[in-house]
Amino acid sequence: MRRPALVTWAIYLLLIPLYIFPSGLPQPGDLLVLLVIPLALQRWNGKLGRDTRGTVRALLWFTLWVCAVDLTWMFAMGSFAVSGADSFVLFPLYYIYNALIFLAALVLYRRHGDLFLRVTVFAVTVTVYAQVLSSIALGSGGGRGTLFFNNPNQLGYYALLAATLIALTHRRLQLRLVTSSLTLVCCGVLAVVSASRAAAGGVAVLLVLMLFSNPKILVAACLAGAAVVSGVGPVADAIEASQDRVLNRSAHSEASFFQERGYDRIWRNQQYLVLGAGEGGLSRFDDTAYVKGMEIHSSAGTILFSYGIVGALLCLVFTWRLIRGARARLVITLLPPLLYTGAHQGLRFTVLWVVLAVFVALKDDDERLRAEAV
Repeated sequence: MRRPALVTWAIYLLLIPLYIFPSGLPQPGDLLVLLVIPLALQRWNGKLGRDTRGTVRALLWFTLWVCAVDLTWMFAMGSFAVSGADSFVLFPLYYIYNALIFLAALVLYRRHGDLFLRVTVFAVTVTVYAQVLSSIALGSGGGRGTLFFNNPNQLGYYALLAATLIALTHRRLQLRLVTSSLTLVCCGVLAVVSASRAAAGGVAVLLVLMLFSNPKILVAACLAGAAVVSGVGPVADAIEASQDRVLNRSAHSEASFFQERGYDRIWRNQQYLVLGAGEGGLSRFDDTAYVKGMEIHSSAGTILFSYGIVGALLCLVFTWRLIRGARARLVITLLPPLLYTGAHQGLRFTVLWVVLAVFVALKDDDERLRAEAV
């Protein structure tokens, strides 16, 4: 095997959607990380592009702050359980894990260039097609589809991130129009099957953005629209489930959007806003939270409340380093998944960090080409 790191990376990506154990626990694909990261880093000379180094350094500082806050609260509360509403142990591991995946992807790109991008796009595309075929064969069970995931939001977010990956790499890799169009359509189908309005809306935005770069994609968009309007199979079930969610929420919920998502915890517990409350210990907020025992359903909200103003500033520095110098087209393409996290906690989803690594790789190459042209 001439490129074991790339082969292992591809298998890892193929297994990401396969969830066997409860969410939060290691899944089958995670076992391959024990091979992916050593294979990616074993021949690395420690060099990265100047801007890439700054981005990785900013992520390192944010990750260290996350570990410091969560471990401090773990010892302060004496909560050493691995799972449960008051557990702190796993949260630092999530951030360390994703930071290593981010770094491994950047190193693999530096070593293999466009071949790494093609392998990544191929593996993700295969998983998208496999899930669409599975949705047709298995159906959605009359509600929101999950397919190989544990819950519908994971499926919807995966579809949105896969669509973002295609939109980011379409021009650089000169992907065939039929491939990009079909994959975007399939991502849209998966988002609809999950009945996640945020994910479906994000995929639609990406499709519109790609229409501006190549109007021929409109043909594929019309075909996708016809499939959805036809209202058959899992798509029809998911549309009905989405409508039921809206009706039930309007009829039975007196809570506001912010209360349902857990935002009220932020302004009702302002004493944690400077240094953070950590991501565990949820029973501390049962007296003040509208929904008890639930984490904040927002990445930005989670960072601000769990890691305080210090953590929020460190995360903003990382975000600025991430997008600084990137072309407007790349930044706009990245907006849908970032906006999605406003209503969901998406930072722990590893595919996000794969997409961010691809974004950084493309951005740094654009900067290098512009510098050589001067």
